[in-house]
Amino acid sequence: MTSIRRRTAMLVALSMAVLLVVGGVVLLVVLRRAMTAQFDDALVARAAALQSLTRFDGTKVEMDFAGEAMPRYARRADAEFFVAWVRAGSGWLALERSESLREGPWPPAAMRDDSVGIRDVILPGGSPGRAVLIEFVAPRELDEGSDRRGEAPTETAPASPALDPPSAHAVRLLVALPRAPLDRTLSLVGWCIAGVGGALALASIIASRWAVGRGLVPLGDLSRRVQSLDADTLSARFEPAGLPAELRPIAEQLSGLLARLQDAFEREKRFSAAASHELRTPIAELRMLLEVASSQPRTGEEWLRTAETSLGVLARAQSLCETLLRLSRAGAAHPAPGAEARTQVGPVLTEQAARAIAMHGGDARLVRIDADETLVARVESATLAAIVGNLLDNALRHGDVAPDDPVIVRAHLVADGVRIDITNSAPALTNEDLAHLFEPFWRKDASRHDQRGFGLGLAVARTLTRASGGEIAVRHDSARAVKFSISLLPSDGRR
Repeated sequence: MTSIRRRTAMLVALSMAVLLVVGGVVLLVVLRRAMTAQFDDALVARAAALQSLTRFDGTKVEMDFAGEAMPRYARRADAEFFVAWVRAGSGWLALERSESLREGPWPPAAMRDDSVGIRDVILPGGSPGRAVLIEFVAPRELDEGSDRRGEAPTETAPASPALDPPSAHAVRLLVALPRAPLDRTLSLVGWCIAGVGGALALASIIASRWAVGRGLVPLGDLSRRVQSLDADTLSARFEPAGLPAELRPIAEQLSGLLARLQDAFEREKRFSAAASHELRTPIAELRMLLEVASSQPRTGEEWLRTAETSLGVLARAQSLCETLLRLSRAGAAHPAPGAEARTQVGPVLTEQAARAIAMHGGDARLVRIDADETLVARVESATLAAIVGNLLDNALRHGDVAPDDPVIVRAHLVADGVRIDITNSAPALTNEDLAHLFEPFWRKDASRHDQRGFGLGLAVARTLTRASGGEIAVRHDSARAVKFSISLLPSDGRR
């Protein structure tokens, strides 16, 4: 598997290489154009210098060219070339050629008739070159007897009428230079750019690996700290201070996750310890009964009483195991009930109130119900019965409930669904106690008058409510009363 460091270093190096290639190509193109333009300027300057040597004396066009004065046009390896033509009727006649051309066939006739401008050509001998073709009218030569103080010169004998039109003394001039020096310079520049670019690309690979390695040091440290975590180090926390901005959210989330895991582990430990304690009590009681009964001879009636007592102990242990199993199943991940789950709330409340009253004395005045019989919630009827039954049993068993101070059950429709409020007197419960009411096996001795329960009813109710897509909360309704509020989905599934 490719590491982030290697992948990032490769991407950075590749990006740098691409940028260097693009930059080198752009630089080479710019330099080529600039140097070619400079070469062309020199070429045009050569043509202008030769143009200045061309005169029209009234009868013919002449070029005052002396080979010894311009050694660049002499016969040598790096010679420059030029050819001049003068207009003769509808064609062109050769006027002057550089000494470097001798009497050779260059340039081709087609080149003479090309359009004016600069172009690449093949010079005599097959070497590459660059040529400029210009066309101009040779200026009339001044009379030698002209007044040097500014008087108008006198012309010589009148020109032939055939040569008077300007087109009669039009000149075309072709100047060519070998481009070998330019090509050598461009080649040298290209190789220099390629060499420097390659060296920079190699340096960028090394630099990027180093930079990425240094930049990922905090990530490596965080990774090592995460790898060192186990069930015994859940109290560790990741301080975001000093970490890069990109890692701070990860550190905060990891710290929150560790806090939740630690809390869950602690709850599981407390739950396991409490469950073991609750199961150990009936087992120890049952063993004591059997040891006492077997320690001395007993009559049949005594054995019968011992068996009945033992069965009661076993029934309590069985009830605890069933409650634990129900809590475990309710805590498993279940999806919210489907749209077909529709339960009328009023009948379930009435049924569970009657069951709870029968278990706690049979006085119907202990529970008062205020619910619309047509109110429908999106919950399974058995689940709602278990939720309400556990809350009513908890209120009647541990609350200060009397016929003149009953448990009040009210079901009504709210904006986000159906809510069931169960209120009972419990003056001994403080705000700190309310935070622990839903913890399994939690008891407050001062508020628990009946020790037949296991302290699991409220935990089961909350787990079942959340599994049904709802929520349950508790708060003080007054100085003496607490109110449990069950929020359920409406029958159409809206929240």
